[in-house]
Amino acid sequence: MWSERRVGLGEDAEPLLVHHGPTREGVVGVFDGAGGAGASIVAVSRTGVPRTGAWVGSRTARRCVEGWFLERLEDRKPFEVESLRSSLAAELARARPRVPSRILGSMRRMLPSTMAAVRYRVEDGRVECEALWAGDSRAYALTPGGGLQALTRDHTVETDALEQLVQDPPLTNMLCADRDFTVESHAVSLDGPCVLVCATDGCFGYVDTPSDFERHLLGTLMESEDEGDWAARLAARVSGYTGDDASLCLAAFGFSGLGELRERFGDRLRELEGRYAAGAEDDDPAARRRWRERAWRDYREGYELLMPSLEEGR
Repeated sequence: MWSERRVGLGEDAEPLLVHHGPTREGVVGVFDGAGGAGASIVAVSRTGVPRTGAWVGSRTARRCVEGWFLERLEDRKPFEVESLRSSLAAELARARPRVPSRILGSMRRMLPSTMAAVRYRVEDGRVECEALWAGDSRAYALTPGGGLQALTRDHTVETDALEQLVQDPPLTNMLCADRDFTVESHAVSLDGPCVLVCATDGCFGYVDTPSDFERHLLGTLMESEDEGDWAARLAARVSGYTGDDASLCLAAFGFSGLGELRERFGDRLRELEGRYAAGAEDDDPAARRRWRERAWRDYREGYELLMPSLEEGR
């Protein structure tokens, strides 16, 4: 799913999905150009459209991650995180415009982008995953029993997901061409069937509670006729509440098709609707705030079960 707030000017790159059939390995990922930090124009397209540093940064990062994965897969080299970080740093440096921006400041970055990707291998009914990220795009595991569970931890000072919705805190780390950055990693082994989901903050950053994103994801699944219809319905749903570009990519394992996917997640959606939908339309601000806090307390344990520790995700 890929949605632009301004058609033709969206700073999210198109989502990445590569699956290698013979080895049952692959990578899914999303890349969100950081428009505030990279708002200056750094290029002009062949058709005369000005491109911001954020636009160029997200697409450079996407191309680099795809190339890194395919090269390592072909040469059977290990997928070290440092090799990815150094490849991203080199590609972003090469893409950096020769004429420096006149806009300076501590918050400015050259070709800035967030990233959330999951490299996976399917083996004996299990999905071995490594989440790779920088910034506040997120990777998740989605299972019928556990629901949506974060595999990444945002690079922000605020660590509480509900407070992040309220505050929209600044990023402490992101991909860019002019400063050092880190790529965090977190390995998880998942029992099938399961779904891997990567999403930019346009999908989850404008909802009332963290559980709402899962409800939107599964609600549109239940309404959909096929994969394309699901993507279109989800894009329409997200566009109705977000204030940003939004992109999402997922890969499902252990399901015979979309019909079984809907069937297996039916109970989970009914549970979410019963627990968290009530109170969403309350007009009393104080009551609404109390509902949000109760909903988050109830949802939080499962949501954070697979998340890296604070020390690991820094």
